[in-house]
Amino acid sequence: MTQSNQAFKKYGFWFGVLIFLILSFSNTQTSINSEAWTVLSIMLLMIVWWFFEVIPIYVTALLPLILLPLLTNQNFQDVAAPYANPSIFLFLGGFMLAIAIEISGLHKRFAYQMITKFGRSMFSILACFMLVSYFTSMWIINTATALMLLPIAIQVCKELKVENSQFEILLLLSIAYSASIGGMSTIIGTAPNVFFVGFMHENFDIQISFLEWMRIALPVSAVILLLSFFIFFYLIKKNKNIDQANWQSISLEKLPPISSDEIKVLLVFIVTIAAWVFRGNLNQFNFLSNLTDPGIAITSAFLFFLIPSSNKKNDLLQWKQMKQLPWGLLILFGGGLALAKAIMVSGLGDWLGSQLTFLHNFSVLYIIFALIFATVFLTEVLSNTALSISFLPIIGVIAIDMGLPVNIIGMAVVMAASCAFMLPIATPPNAVIFATEKIKVMDMVKVGFMMNIFTICIITSIFYIMM
Repeated sequence: MTQSNQAFKKYGFWFGVLIFLILSFSNTQTSINSEAWTVLSIMLLMIVWWFFEVIPIYVTALLPLILLPLLTNQNFQDVAAPYANPSIFLFLGGFMLAIAIEISGLHKRFAYQMITKFGRSMFSILACFMLVSYFTSMWIINTATALMLLPIAIQVCKELKVENSQFEILLLLSIAYSASIGGMSTIIGTAPNVFFVGFMHENFDIQISFLEWMRIALPVSAVILLLSFFIFFYLIKKNKNIDQANWQSISLEKLPPISSDEIKVLLVFIVTIAAWVFRGNLNQFNFLSNLTDPGIAITSAFLFFLIPSSNKKNDLLQWKQMKQLPWGLLILFGGGLALAKAIMVSGLGDWLGSQLTFLHNFSVLYIIFALIFATVFLTEVLSNTALSISFLPIIGVIAIDMGLPVNIIGMAVVMAASCAFMLPIATPPNAVIFATEKIKVMDMVKVGFMMNIFTICIITSIFYIMM
């Protein structure tokens, strides 16, 4: 760790502690109760520590378990309950499904098949990679999707003799952006989606099923993907210096015949998706009336530990492989949900809403646009998960105060949190491709700024129509 990073974290630590102490002992507001004021001080402490990454963000997410029982009227059991929210188990099961797909090699086979069959021009190559990245990131976390496709893309560029060219830069950018866009499409696609579903269930008793999410998110993300393809199409066409001589000869390494393990994982995957999509029909049977999306995810994960692998010595998944699970993210969700619940229960949410009455002077379209705009550009420098955790309770209060559907407004903001395309630190897929050192920051900024603006307009327009 460099000295500058250490200093940054040190300043962040003391800045957060100072804000916490000043607020804790200086409540002069008569319009807010002491418990809500305490929750506000805890919230700001966590936001500052998340921003400066004073300690791992997952550890910061444990602060509600420490501070809320000590400083408020909430007991430990109440505070701890959100850490076991059903949405967390949905994400857990989804991650185990993704790990099984990766270990079997099914994801790589799918990517190679698409590219070798349909990649016959620079535009079809680009479209193939974008579609594979988009579809894969629906089911596998977008970071893993980018990591999977990156070496394949680099190999393609080697075969086509377009290394270190403008096309290679655009191809790598398209992979990262499509992974982020695809992650918007399903609940398990990216972390903010899971948090939002848990937040709605925990605080408003609104349950959003896997299919209900996709009915809205899939068309929105598909429109954004289509627009992004046209942006990349324009940029490639604009660069006359891109060599088009080698596009007919792609000789990627030959994959072995599909294995029995891949077939088993594929069958479980198909059954899982079908169960999520048709859960409403399955619930009509008495013995499946209590079947839920998290229950389906955990059942699928459980099966991987029962179905034997082709080598007969192991099952499709082994517990030692669960080291790949992002356990910290599950804690982060729980901490965010606990904080959000405290904001709503303490009365802090109502107080924040009363401070935002000036918003009544603006149209609904303007408010949606402002929220989406702020979310997209704030996510360029903040973790999209941390931003969603901090932002959603306030968004919920604004929506209720103005009589707007909180689920629609919240979903628009959460989807926008996945649409930061300008900086390497904005999203994990951006960071993955930037780490190749084939892309400069200005390359990403030039394309990403266009993507940001168009995405803001699309999300604002679609969700305004839905209101």
